[in-house]
Amino acid sequence: MKLKYYIITLFTLFFLSACVKKENYLIKNINFDNYKPINISASDLIIDQLYISNIEYPYIDHLVKQDLIALVNNWAGARLKPVEVNNSGILKVVINIASIKAISLKQNTNIEDIFISNAAINIEMNLDITINLLDKNGNKLSYVDLKIFKSQELGDNISLLEKEYLIQEMLQSLIKDFDSLAINKIKEIFYKNLLPN
Repeated sequence: MKLKYYIITLFTLFFLSACVKKENYLIKNINFDNYKPINISASDLIIDQLYISNIEYPYIDHLVKQDLIALVNNWAGARLKPVEVNNSGILKVVINIASIKAISLKQNTNIEDIFISNAAINIEMNLDITINLLDKNGNKLSYVDLKIFKSQELGDNISLLEKEYLIQEMLQSLIKDFDSLAINKIKEIFYKNLLPN
């Protein structure tokens, strides 16, 4: 009788511990509500997208919750505030590269396999942005080149939800690093054109 009781208790404990270990991966949108804008002497802000999204393996730009192109557009709108003063020029953000790749660590993989199987993958995020300050005639007065690259291997024993969560966390980290680099370089290069808030 005691053996039966112990087996039932042990089984119950294993069941409860399995339930407790299952994590709730809440995927939050990245927003720029708390980002303070930088006033720059310019009459307009233009965003020029040179990068063309690719939907073939290994690119997953189109499969993530928030792609880098949209994030850069939102970042520029939140962080770069053109303020027209006298002969203000134009602030132009050029998106050269904004790619996200998921490279399978096993041979002969299709893009679909990455998100339906438990294959181990390496996520690579590459962001290459140029911010130009142009005069009224479109001539370049000064510019800032910004390049950020992140890579992370995701194991073969994680769920699809966990993959999506980790990719979103990587994006959050990349945008945070990009913002820090961009603001420091803008303050260094565009210092003559910065205005008080």
